[in-house]
Amino acid sequence: MSESDREADPERTLRERFGLERFRPGQREVIDNVLNGRDVLCVMPTGGGKSLCYQLPAVMLPGLTLVVSPLIALMKDQVDALTEQGIRATLINSTLDPAEQRARILEVEAGRYDLVYVAPERFRSGRFVAAMAAVKPALLAVDEAHCISEWGHDFRPDYARIGLARKKMGGPPCIALTATATDAVRRDIADQLDLHDPALFVTGFDRPNLTYAAAEARKENDKLTTLARILKNNPGPSIVYASSRARCESVAAFLRHELKRDAVVYHAGLSRDERNESQERFMRGQAEVVVATNAFGMGVDKSDIRSVVHYNMPGTLEAYYQEAGRAGRDGLPAQCVLMYAPGDRMLQEMFIENEYPPPDVVFRVYDYLRRLDADPIELTQVQIKESAGIDLADSAVGTALKLLEGAGGIERFLPRENMAIIRINAEADDPGSLIERLGPQAHVQKTVLLGLEGLVNRRFSEAVYFHPDDFASALGLDRAALTRAIRALAAELPIDYVPPFRGNALRVIDRGRKARDLVIDFASLQQRKQREYDKLERMVKYAQTSKCRRAFLLGYFGDAHADRVHCGRCDNCGDHGGGSESTGNSVSIDTLEGREVVLKVLSGVARTKGRYGKTIVAQMLKGSGSEKMDRGGLKNLSTFGILPNFKEAELTQIIDALASAGYVECPEVDRFRPVVNLSDTGWDLLKNRTGPPFALALAEPLASKVRFGGLERRSARPSAVTPGETETPDSDSDSPDGDPLHEALKVLRTELSRESGLSPAYVFSNQTLDELVRVRPKTPRELSAVRGVGPSKLERWGAALLEAIASHSLSESEVESPEEPLFTPPPRPALPPKPTMATAYVPTEEWTWRLLERGFGLDEAAAIRGLDRSAVIRHLTLAARQGKTVDADLVIDVETRQRFETWRGEEPPADAADLWALFVACRRR
Repeated sequence: MSESDREADPERTLRERFGLERFRPGQREVIDNVLNGRDVLCVMPTGGGKSLCYQLPAVMLPGLTLVVSPLIALMKDQVDALTEQGIRATLINSTLDPAEQRARILEVEAGRYDLVYVAPERFRSGRFVAAMAAVKPALLAVDEAHCISEWGHDFRPDYARIGLARKKMGGPPCIALTATATDAVRRDIADQLDLHDPALFVTGFDRPNLTYAAAEARKENDKLTTLARILKNNPGPSIVYASSRARCESVAAFLRHELKRDAVVYHAGLSRDERNESQERFMRGQAEVVVATNAFGMGVDKSDIRSVVHYNMPGTLEAYYQEAGRAGRDGLPAQCVLMYAPGDRMLQEMFIENEYPPPDVVFRVYDYLRRLDADPIELTQVQIKESAGIDLADSAVGTALKLLEGAGGIERFLPRENMAIIRINAEADDPGSLIERLGPQAHVQKTVLLGLEGLVNRRFSEAVYFHPDDFASALGLDRAALTRAIRALAAELPIDYVPPFRGNALRVIDRGRKARDLVIDFASLQQRKQREYDKLERMVKYAQTSKCRRAFLLGYFGDAHADRVHCGRCDNCGDHGGGSESTGNSVSIDTLEGREVVLKVLSGVARTKGRYGKTIVAQMLKGSGSEKMDRGGLKNLSTFGILPNFKEAELTQIIDALASAGYVECPEVDRFRPVVNLSDTGWDLLKNRTGPPFALALAEPLASKVRFGGLERRSARPSAVTPGETETPDSDSDSPDGDPLHEALKVLRTELSRESGLSPAYVFSNQTLDELVRVRPKTPRELSAVRGVGPSKLERWGAALLEAIASHSLSESEVESPEEPLFTPPPRPALPPKPTMATAYVPTEEWTWRLLERGFGLDEAAAIRGLDRSAVIRHLTLAARQGKTVDADLVIDVETRQRFETWRGEEPPADAADLWALFVACRRR
């Protein structure tokens, strides 16, 4: 094959075998390196097309491509899709019974497949590894490769066997793929898989269609209210991630009963059939929302998920980014919202402590198991926890069992529903000696033993799973007789039997071996534990940051351009697209009273000198009667009781907001004991009492209270002032209700909503309307400072807003020309003049009509207004009905106009309804 033919092959294969016209960014470069036999490490975002990077080479390369994936649910979908395209693919995993697994391996050895998908657990089988070594795969593909790294967020010990298995298979070229890997994880993947000079491709972590936001919600009711608002503003399929099974059930019940939404749950407490049913209902669109633990999502290929909401904060940014990345795989806009509360951090810290139990807990579990007579031992983690007197959660027992298994102290059997385990501990070349040890009258036992030897099929000393009912039926026995016979055989012969059991089935390998004789590297475990705490700290900082969230995420994953990112779409950048009204972005509190509150809080933090946490500081500022105030001498501070009008919880939120803004630091003096200190920025503000316009990430009710110095309501409307100026009271009420401008803005919002096909809350929230009435911006720059008016909304609807506000101003001096244009018009026509106070409010349709009158074309007017063609046509129709001159010839072509002339009272087709309405309106005029 010539070089030119070789270059053309991937393009032709893409079209002919996969039915695709072109590669996505980065795919062709990855595939070329794979075809050239080079090891490849590919980091590609979710939805970026990782699968094609090994599927296409598998079709072109001679020989077998072995794909390792933990996504059992996705294996079947991918195999079915490949088979429909005429590609020879299959899978081998635990969903197949043992006989079918053996048959598939024989077919692979016979060369019947180009791709074989397996789970990492398959490499536990020495027979499977030997079979693959004989086949000599042409390519090894390791999907979700971050699972191989202890630095990753989803480390799985079974992945650790892949590197050794690769060597036994002759070291085939390898491609490792993942969507989430920091630089440290990428290096570890390469080391674990022994990649030789791998070609590294990092095609970018950014998903431009995703909008990121965070909402602080301390109470359960706050979270439910926020969740309801998010789902209302983002219609379509949604995933809600919660931290526990119980929380999943309660949230789903709320969605069903209070919001009348079709919601299903998915967590490990359900049976496999129940989980499959929930997943299928969500995938088929019968359920709009799935409320799940992190057990849901891997392998779920649903492209139209419009929102992913984390009801509880996850423990790492890797986990958050992967789960949030399940939204918007169709490329359309989708919302990713993180809800967080201080309790979420404590929950994650508890998870970490349980994941890394101290040595005494591990050894206590081992000593308890050694004392038991049963072999094998069938106990749940909860039973072991209670019997061994473990104070940690039952998950800590699970971790202890993993460590003991790794140290060779115990052997665990994987529980499988309705399946038993048999293992014949005999030499493969001399199994016949077992039957000779049975008595002459043991007819049933001999029949069962012969059946078991056939079931094991020379896989001696290996655990083999089977269905007892099916096996008994094949032998012509009832289930009870089979069980009695197997137990009798296990008592006399070197046979291990574990009946069907959903808990932990295990055996102690050597009961005489003491705990101190086990080799467990607790020092390394402590290092891994510290890394988990470091990752949790970054997760908390993401939740509380006031910077661009997209830039934060990209920077964490090592994107070289992250520091130049200002997305304009997340909640912190302004135009976040309608997720929540309380998503953690900063709001202005820059009044004299507001600054005074902030300075009092900072003064209180300074006087506690970094000895207390934020709760104690809040109590001191409130003037709490707690005895801690006396014990610590806090009652003697000048700041004790300085903010009596605030609740302790409100003061804690203000301290958190000041920490997010960089004025306060919260270092930990001990694990779980953070204290509050002033940062350098906080000291500067406290000393100089001057600075830029002040804004904090507070919910609007509390922000309003801060603006008014602790008062819930005030008759005078606050205005932004600079330090040293005197505020002039205003006669307007704080509430905008009844203000003519507020009513006009609500009418305008309804019109804009109808034109754009978006919900009114998406166009502008009630909070934004209230702020517009209070601030009454006069220029685009002032308008852009209003919360909820981001760059795209400013360009799209800014002109209409400024006109409405100008028409309800109190004096002509308030109406000024904008400091900067909302858009740059084409050079030939001039824009209509901006309205002055002598001009009444200009309706949105007249603004569109004026553009056409000035010589702009239909498409130009649509682009300027941010509308589609049909909305512009409707505007012109309204203008014509109001008596304005509209040249329909500019919009309706000659052929369409001639067709309209022949109609007499007939209903126009749907695709011409807008043009027909315009035609009729112009004729009547």
